[in-house]
Amino acid sequence: MNTKRGINFFALIILIVIGSKLYKHFDFKELKFEKPGIDTLYLITFVLLLFVVIRDLINRKHKKQD
Repeated sequence: MNTKRGINFFALIILIVIGSKLYKHFDFKELKFEKPGIDTLYLITFVLLLFVVIRDLINRKHKKQD
């Protein structure tokens, strides 16, 4: 039985929220974060979730071709 898996909805919501926080906290004039400690954690989480979402999309494409 084949089950269709869509894009991970919760990961996308978290990506949007964390990405907007990073954007709001970044000072483009001085190229610094407003709160370096928490923003570093946001950045690490953002990159890891982005990796997971992209990996799921790539795996889904490969499974469709098989």
